[in-house]
Amino acid sequence: MRRAAPILFGRAVALCTLCAGTAVAAVPPVKAAPERLTLENAAPLPVPPRPNLGSQKPVKAPPRFVTPVPMTAPPLPDLIEGAAQRTAPAPGKAPAPAAAPAPPPAVAATPPSPVSPAPSRTETAALPPSPDAAPPAASATPSAVLSLVFDGAATNLPDAADETVDRIVQRLRASDTARLQLRSYATGTSETAREARQLSLARALSLRERLTAFGVRSSRIDVRALGIDTGSGGTPDRIDVEFLNE
Repeated sequence: MRRAAPILFGRAVALCTLCAGTAVAAVPPVKAAPERLTLENAAPLPVPPRPNLGSQKPVKAPPRFVTPVPMTAPPLPDLIEGAAQRTAPAPGKAPAPAAAPAPPPAVAATPPSPVSPAPSRTETAALPPSPDAAPPAASATPSAVLSLVFDGAATNLPDAADETVDRIVQRLRASDTARLQLRSYATGTSETAREARQLSLARALSLRERLTAFGVRSSRIDVRALGIDTGSGGTPDRIDVEFLNE
């Protein structure tokens, strides 16, 4: 056993040396990098393969522009006015003879009527009015307008208004299309114009309330609160009742 141990150790050492030599022979020698890159020692890079993008769709050409051709208007036909207008005959046909004009109807002769002498007229010139003549009276209130007069600053209807209200109701009942327009006025000045208008409105509403109590529809009554009377020259505290569409 003591002799066999050195022999086995020698064999193991020889085997390790042989493996190490084989491994060193298998490794290729490493070339040293060149100090400077030049055209002689430069190696070209590999070209990558072309990517497959598939079949491309054909590009549609844009529509072609066609220049428009201007159209010329046809010539106007010749127009002939009056009876001279005739239709041109068709080719190959003789024109038809024109019809003879009809003779005018006979007119019976009538004896001339005797002319009567014109009656004599006597013209009278209008004389200018004498300077001493009185001026014409102011026109009265028309029959289509009725007036109610109030006392002072009162808003209630006066006692004498019952007869006027009855006449208004009778005329409204006689006509279905008749309407009323109440124009109310009140006394005042330029400083109290607002108060005068409010007073005239209260009076007009009082009259409308009395009429509606007799069955008159409020839609047939038009109320106008005018306040101070600036033009008519009548009684300042009053209501003018005018009939419309009667």
